[in-house]
Amino acid sequence: MKKGVIALILFLVLVIIVSPGIVGKFAEKSVGDSLNRAAEESGELIVTSQSFDRGWFSSEGQHRIELGNGQIRSSIVATGGADAEDQIPVLVINTHIDHGLIPLSSLSREEGSLAPGLGSAVSTMVVEFGDGETIEVPGIIYSALGLGGDLDSRYELQAGSKQVDDGEVTWDATTIHLIANASSSKIVFDGKVGAMSFGDQQQRVSIDGINFVGKQTGTEYGFSVGDIEINFGPMSINSGDLEIGGNKGVSITASSSLDEAAVAGDMRMELSGQTIPGFGDISVITDLNFDGFDAAAVKALSARLDQLGDGQDPTVALMSSEEELKDLVAAGFDFAIEQLDVALPLGTVETKMSVAVPESDRDDFQWTSLLLGAEATLDLKIPEVLIQMASSLDPQVGAFIALGYLKKNGDNYEMDAEYKKGLLNVNGAPIPMPLGAFQ
Repeated sequence: MKKGVIALILFLVLVIIVSPGIVGKFAEKSVGDSLNRAAEESGELIVTSQSFDRGWFSSEGQHRIELGNGQIRSSIVATGGADAEDQIPVLVINTHIDHGLIPLSSLSREEGSLAPGLGSAVSTMVVEFGDGETIEVPGIIYSALGLGGDLDSRYELQAGSKQVDDGEVTWDATTIHLIANASSSKIVFDGKVGAMSFGDQQQRVSIDGINFVGKQTGTEYGFSVGDIEINFGPMSINSGDLEIGGNKGVSITASSSLDEAAVAGDMRMELSGQTIPGFGDISVITDLNFDGFDAAAVKALSARLDQLGDGQDPTVALMSSEEELKDLVAAGFDFAIEQLDVALPLGTVETKMSVAVPESDRDDFQWTSLLLGAEATLDLKIPEVLIQMASSLDPQVGAFIALGYLKKNGDNYEMDAEYKKGLLNVNGAPIPMPLGAFQ
């Protein structure tokens, strides 16, 4: 009995006193791995470990996250002008880790826990600009590193406000939760971003919160698949007491999967009551799906377009990516827009479209063969009042009606087009196709 008690005491001493130093080493690696995995998923981030001061019971680390070459960096430069390149911000993350199978040292801080794992961490963030100016990012990230290296993080932001230049930014409480599986590259997340507003007495933008939930799994092809749902609350743009823009909300649901190196997915977006000054409100519903896209070809095409850079003429970009496009198309795919409704003050424009491309021999691929094998449909319905208004602005609209491309049916003009085996029919009338131009 005494031996059992002594053994138990010895075990507790090892767990509480010895394990923190051992686990600290694993915690250091796990923090770096988690940030690097996030950078790889984005494709545009560069993570650098500035320091990691590992103690026996706790450690202090700092990581810098920079924007590499890509869409986000190019957009900032294009928007900010000539000096923007030198002012691109860097996100600095400072992390305190209490480690040990039983992290006793964490009890001295808020959100401390004795839950077993590699460590319990608290992170704060600072944005650093090229001229040395820094801005503290409000909120705290609480993280727990599981025994298997899994990361459970929660970002907590209390309601508050901040003066920025001549205006003010206000926000409600925000919570974002993320669980990352170390072995499967699977990420599960959800969040509720509180209402926020920013601006001054002349103009103010307000957003009534954002909710999202989803799960993503990384693939060997450099992109993730899974499900996501995002709901944006109503947004308003006010000039003084007058509302000059905004919308009644946006919702997006999307799903994608990878099956035997073929990518499939669907997406639905609903934009309600987008206000356009001087025109009125519009609403948009989009429902699309795709299937059979070759994952390796998608990866190669994406890499090729990234190499070409931004701001290039789309036609030149496509021509420069012809070989990658051939790989993608030769594998075959199906794409359909089940619903594209644009509700305008004068009526709703309704569109449906589908494209089916059969698999073909890549070694003997010809664009003319693609056109002969592909099938497509287009159904278009436009309110008569919109056609009348368009005709008054552009006489060419009348020519479409005269040629039979748009046919009146009740209060709408309609187009029913079908393409099959190189033949195009519009509202039952055949249209010659110049296939020789694609050789």
